Amino acid sequence: RPPARPFLISGVRHTGATADRVAMASRDMVQAAPKVAGEWLINASILQCQDAFFGRVHFTENGELVYMAGGTELIGRGVGKWLAEGPVVGFQVDIFQYQSTSTRHVENEPHRFRGVARMPATQTTWVGEWYFCPWQQPPRLVGKFQCNRRSFGPLGSTSGAGDVEDMPKDAKLAVLAKLDQFNDMPPMLEKRWIPHHISSDVPDVHYVRNFLDPKQVEEIERVIDRSCEWERMATRDTQEFGSAQRCSCGRSLTRSDLPQWQNNMINALQNLGAFHPVLYPANNVRLNAYTPGQGIYPHMDGPVYYPRAAIVSLGSQCVFDFYPREDYDEDKRGFSWDRDKEVPAGPELPPGVRPKISIMLEPGSLLIMSGDAFTRHRHGIQAVEEDEITPMVKNAKDIGLEVGDSLRRGRRVSLTIRHLLPRCHCPNII
Repeated sequence: RPPARPFLISGVRHTGATADRVAMASRDMVQAAPKVAGEWLINASILQCQDAFFGRVHFTENGELVYMAGGTELIGRGVGKWLAEGPVVGFQVDIFQYQSTSTRHVENEPHRFRGVARMPATQTTWVGEWYFCPWQQPPRLVGKFQCNRRSFGPLGSTSGAGDVEDMPKDAKLAVLAKLDQFNDMPPMLEKRWIPHHISSDVPDVHYVRNFLDPKQVEEIERVIDRSCEWERMATRDTQEFGSAQRCSCGRSLTRSDLPQWQNNMINALQNLGAFHPVLYPANNVRLNAYTPGQGIYPHMDGPVYYPRAAIVSLGSQCVFDFYPREDYDEDKRGFSWDRDKEVPAGPELPPGVRPKISIMLEPGSLLIMSGDAFTRHRHGIQAVEEDEITPMVKNAKDIGLEVGDSLRRGRRVSLTIRHLLPRCHCPNII
């Protein structure tokens, strides 16, 4: 008897029993889609906290989902996948969520949750188990979720939700096993970023030497020189892209279109995982131009941003400093601006504090600072005409420099790319 003839489904070759399982899974999704696909109101409990999540979730027919937080106090977004096995449906979603009035930084990574339930018998309500999925740990059953179709009316509290329907054990275990396969690692922990990680007491710093080649650097410099309308400051010239005036409630900035060349760079960074896929692509670009003798005072960017910044350097090199870790009360910080230092406001830098580590930024390079490096370590550029190589310059040897060397600066332009976080639900905000 000749072997089973292989065939192609979604770019993967399957034979025999494997093909049967794929076909059955496809039939389950086809049968589930009319009952699951579309928009639902959703809330979920976590331990003793009822309605810890509340918003809208949209299930697509091809197994994807998007979550948007509801109400006026919470801002949040999530993306994920859903699947079906017989009468059981499971979905997994990574969620960024924060209070609109909070002055604290949002988490560096989203929280992962999953829901498992019997397929909704009607087009009105749906109740199931709610799991928290900590990174590299088994999922934990922490409560239950409930969904209503929007047309069915308001969604009550999870404290009054009905009981979770019994699910066939084999189908439930199969769904949980399939959801386990969706446990992708955080993008910046992928192997491709390991060679670019700067190992030091300042965590979460990555440096890519040749992110742009020399021709790309020259072309971007020409575009900037032709099109930028600089705001002249004592410490640098600057121009911001991506945000405009405040929205009607005053808590967020309205969105403005980025130039196409900036969108191209942001899309490249998004595809590389530099900004988390749960978020929309980065939406804010600040150009800074420095002449020799100019710099920027040590500061932290503040909680108005997702805690990650990507800095692309053009023109001259410079030494970029990170300062010792600081513990402070984020609730007392706020979003104010220091007009004298021309940086986000913060506590005075104690006298005599020196950089903890330094990075030599070369033309065409990419520096990414995340997490603790963003939220707890000030960064800055000394206002000097020559950069001196000290033992703190972590990448000096990699680029052929030795302690005691000095390099004279020329004009340097940088692009600081960040995700400016919305603080309300007004239309057309960032």
